[in-house]
Amino acid sequence: MKSAAGYSQSANFATAALANRWQPWLVVVALGLAACSSDAIRDATTIPLPTGHYEGPISYLGTEVRVALDLREVTPGQLQADVSFPTMPGLEFAAAQLRYQEPQLRIEQHAHANGGISIQAVREGDFLRGVLTWDSLRTDFVWVRRGDAASRGYREQSVRLGLPGYSQPLAILFPDDTLAKHPAIALVPPLAATARATAQAARLARQGYVTVVVPVTAPSPVAAGTDSVATQVASAALTLLRTQTGVDSSRVGIWGSGVASSAVALAAATSQPQAAFVVLEAAPATTAAEARQYRVLGEQHLSTLGIYAALDTSVNVQESSRRLRTALGNKGAMQVRTIPQVSSTFVLPGRASEDGQWQWPRPAPNYWEGVLAWLKSVNQ
Repeated sequence: MKSAAGYSQSANFATAALANRWQPWLVVVALGLAACSSDAIRDATTIPLPTGHYEGPISYLGTEVRVALDLREVTPGQLQADVSFPTMPGLEFAAAQLRYQEPQLRIEQHAHANGGISIQAVREGDFLRGVLTWDSLRTDFVWVRRGDAASRGYREQSVRLGLPGYSQPLAILFPDDTLAKHPAIALVPPLAATARATAQAARLARQGYVTVVVPVTAPSPVAAGTDSVATQVASAALTLLRTQTGVDSSRVGIWGSGVASSAVALAAATSQPQAAFVVLEAAPATTAAEARQYRVLGEQHLSTLGIYAALDTSVNVQESSRRLRTALGNKGAMQVRTIPQVSSTFVLPGRASEDGQWQWPRPAPNYWEGVLAWLKSVNQ
């Protein structure tokens, strides 16, 4: 993750920055640390970074929602940012990249995708003043600093997978609590779904799970279950978690999504020891050949939760959910659920109601709560 930060005390630069504060900026947001590096030569009177907990409303078509922004300086000159919506838990995200150039702050999450959010702000003392864009909606805001940044609820440790040919650095998230042992989950998404998986990993870490995201370059859905590389990566992710201090090795599970699902299913069933539980999100099972790859989970009675978003266009939801339910058995801890009225992000889109008032995007009811309840039931 790379970003830049520059500092200048010249009046000309400050005037230009303020004059252009409403210009659009492109910055990508995913998981982790938002880097803000200083120039090689810095003025002795450098202005401190705008750390702290900022909060305030955004308003559109007569309705308001509160937004919280936590900015931390984790190392000298390096910023870390989290955006959350206190009344809508489940929409929060961590800024993997941001740009801060005094007095401008620029943050973006999937700005060119459905549900994308971008924040463009100017620092004015203890205030941030700017524009938030959410899909096609644009609204002005003024947020005030209300003390120190809130704790993330977890700590991060950089690791390597230890699998030849897999060089991508990984981050294990440990819950920031006093428990000696925790259940753990390896999230294995296709590369294109990495950003969403990292947000899920952070939420799970705040709920007491040690997590790691291990993206794979997944093959076609039919071949995924027999693909040695994807399956080996998923198996190595399970092994990685089991060796971590603070992890209960008997409660290590795996979460696969999209075309990585069948490789995850095979790894869960064939790794030694087997995974304690499996979550499959948007698992392709449109044909008999695709569905056959999940039978091993039912045959070995591995607790499995299958989840589909009803409006997801990346998979045939009706046929896949039916075939997966048959393959698993759909009894006890073997469950397949379809969440209505949502696309692949499991977020209800914003819309204007019949009386003209705006209804903000919000997490799908029973999606996240249902996942957590199921995980608790299989990790007693």
